[in-house]
Amino acid sequence: MADNAGGWIDDLASSVMKVKGKHVIASAITTSGPTHLGTVEEFFFPSVVSERLKEMGDDPDFIFIGDVMDAFDSVPAGQKGDLAYYLGKPLISVPDPYGCHKSFGEHFLQETVDFMHKLGVSPRVIPVNKLYSEGQYDEYAKIFFTRLDDVKQILERTSLKKLPPSWKDVIMPICEKCGNIATTRVTGFDGEYVYYADDKDVGYAKGCGHQGKIPLSSHQWKMPWRLDWPTRQAFLGVTLEGAGKDHHTKGGSWDTAEAIHREILNRDPPITYRWGFVLLNGKKMSKSQGIGSLSTIVKYVPPEVLKYFLLRVDIEKDKNLDDSGEGLLKLIEEFEENLKRPRDPKKQFALHFSSPSDAWEVPFVSLLLAYQIERIWEGTKKRVGIKSDYLRPYVEAWVNGDKLPEIYRINYRPSKQNEGIIYTWLSALNGTESGFQASQKLREVAQQNSIQIESAFSQAYAVLIGRPNGPRLSSLIDAIGLLRIKNDVIGRLRTWLETDTLTCVC
Repeated sequence: MADNAGGWIDDLASSVMKVKGKHVIASAITTSGPTHLGTVEEFFFPSVVSERLKEMGDDPDFIFIGDVMDAFDSVPAGQKGDLAYYLGKPLISVPDPYGCHKSFGEHFLQETVDFMHKLGVSPRVIPVNKLYSEGQYDEYAKIFFTRLDDVKQILERTSLKKLPPSWKDVIMPICEKCGNIATTRVTGFDGEYVYYADDKDVGYAKGCGHQGKIPLSSHQWKMPWRLDWPTRQAFLGVTLEGAGKDHHTKGGSWDTAEAIHREILNRDPPITYRWGFVLLNGKKMSKSQGIGSLSTIVKYVPPEVLKYFLLRVDIEKDKNLDDSGEGLLKLIEEFEENLKRPRDPKKQFALHFSSPSDAWEVPFVSLLLAYQIERIWEGTKKRVGIKSDYLRPYVEAWVNGDKLPEIYRINYRPSKQNEGIIYTWLSALNGTESGFQASQKLREVAQQNSIQIESAFSQAYAVLIGRPNGPRLSSLIDAIGLLRIKNDVIGRLRTWLETDTLTCVC
């Protein structure tokens, strides 16, 4: 795609606009565990395309499919209760371990929807079981059974895997006896009834051995992913749908979907695109392994920063999130710097679609420091001169939680330090300077008196917070207030210096 700012989104939007008729932008997830930042890609990228289309005068239908019928193939780390019994059953048949929804699948679909709303994304959400119960897949299943040899040949060719000679699994029946969906195989279809045997061993679940039949109209079945995907794209009239880069590799499911559209359904496939993985400290995020739970990240990072993180590099590149305190604060500071002065067009594009709040009036670190000084939010607002409460929950989470790096933890306590350089520095300031101007003045005073700058800064930290280092001195000064520092410190230093043996360097 073009390397210009936002090239991928404009390219996609322009391609969609060339397609006649109502435009449908689609995406989907399997609701197999807690939402993570990789899940956000599934709904955020298509939402950005939808927004761009609206800016171009279009009115797309943005739909999001929740696959609550996929097989439950692993118990996510940290889940309540004993869920191992339900392995192999549809997610919609697995109980909600938290007891607030009818099923495991519905619980985590709703969790994803809640996160969508936090990020300002509002698609039309459709649980896939609704589409099955409405009979939307029925005629397509009949087509696949009728052209079984062609479908099998496509699957083998595009997946690069050989299927058993007796393969007929264009659908996955739900066993009437044990409720498994992962372990059944189709043995026949007579135009009305699907015959099956529940005798497969898929590693995480074993079949019960039952043999039976179900009417196709019972909808107690689901298509395997490689057939489900092109089928719903066809009956929903999808114009554009992307997916992770793993689906677009050789042997990936997009090759299958494209071939099914063209060779079986006799239609053009939707426009597609791919995105890179979101990595957490170099590891791919995982619902089943509990890696990268979004509920933790959003406590500390506002939604516009997360959206900026996803958009700041090309869509097809992997995006690595350092979720340490240092890493997240560095991300927030980068966001703030570009909010003030975007350094390149791509950053402007990222900021535009991250929809930043107008509450970013002062540096986030300054809020963290000021809150530690005041210990109440209203006092913090007054100290830094803001009116918005938007960032309050994030500031409180940082200060009261365990993410804040120790260097940013402060306790303002002016103390005796027999260092004339600090008296000289503060005496040279009128109290109206910014933290940056004050710290620059300290550099000048140190140089004029042949004192190492590092030593001068260490002395300033020691006087203000009782240790030789801390957050950026300019931020610390802004948070405390230069006039307050002069009032609290300079008088005491004058007394100490006059009564000590050390003479002021002035």
